[in-house]
Amino acid sequence: MRVSSNTSYEAGLAAIHRQQSAQMKTFEQISTGRSALTPSANPAAYVRALDVAEADSANSQYALNRQNGMASLSILEDTLGGITALLQRAQELTVAAGNGTLNDSGRETIATELRTSLGELLGLSNRKDVNGQYLFSGYQGSTMPFEDTGSGVQYVGDEGLRMIQASSSRQLAVNESGREVFERIPAAGGGYHSMFKTLSDLADLLETPVTDPAGKAALATGLDTAQANLSNALDNVLKTQASVGTRMKEIDALNERGEDLNIQYKQQLSELRDVDYVEAISDLTQQRTYLEATQQAFLKVQSLSLFDYIR
Repeated sequence: MRVSSNTSYEAGLAAIHRQQSAQMKTFEQISTGRSALTPSANPAAYVRALDVAEADSANSQYALNRQNGMASLSILEDTLGGITALLQRAQELTVAAGNGTLNDSGRETIATELRTSLGELLGLSNRKDVNGQYLFSGYQGSTMPFEDTGSGVQYVGDEGLRMIQASSSRQLAVNESGREVFERIPAAGGGYHSMFKTLSDLADLLETPVTDPAGKAALATGLDTAQANLSNALDNVLKTQASVGTRMKEIDALNERGEDLNIQYKQQLSELRDVDYVEAISDLTQQRTYLEATQQAFLKVQSLSLFDYIR
């Protein structure tokens, strides 16, 4: 033969294998949707994609935290609204109890309603969030914060606040300390008073018969004290409610920012990982043409080599 058949054969096969490998790589890119099939194909893009994916995962976790936090704060806001309505009703009853034409029986009727309100307040103070954690128990989410001991309502929680990681740089409380909401309320005569004791003392006052001027004076003084304490209690609840509302608005703002980041991260990951299907299909068509041409050339060369050998 004029040309080495082995050399020609090996060169032809090598060319075919290169074209087949290129075509197989493009097939894999199209089937997986990934432009780089291995880290070594584009190390810089691979490392950057890992960083972006980690940030995207953290952003998704923050979104879930905010969702759970918003659910808890919504229940907390609703509960504080119930307490507000209860205190406003107690104020109305206190005014009604001061009516000079009201007799002992009438005041006892008001006291009965206040006793019912006291039980409702205890129920509100022991409400739970969506995760089954008590809203007002502090850190001790599984501990019922208020207990009726028979001689009064006692707080058994603590003053801690349970926090959620709402973003990479922001934590938000999703509960309140029962002591701050129900007990640490400025009292009319100085110091602090308990919301529960204020209602209980008011009911006791209205259940006490008024038989003389001294009793009438004690009733008036007691009603003034109760009204002042109820007003301070209402102010305290409204202040807490405003704080909860502020946190909910902040979560709304963080959700908008989180959604923007989600779009940004997904776009970055697509640019770093995803194959350009139009370009890949064009490459595949071109590679198929090259492969067919290489195969035809290989067969032609082999036919000529065989002809030269026979001749």
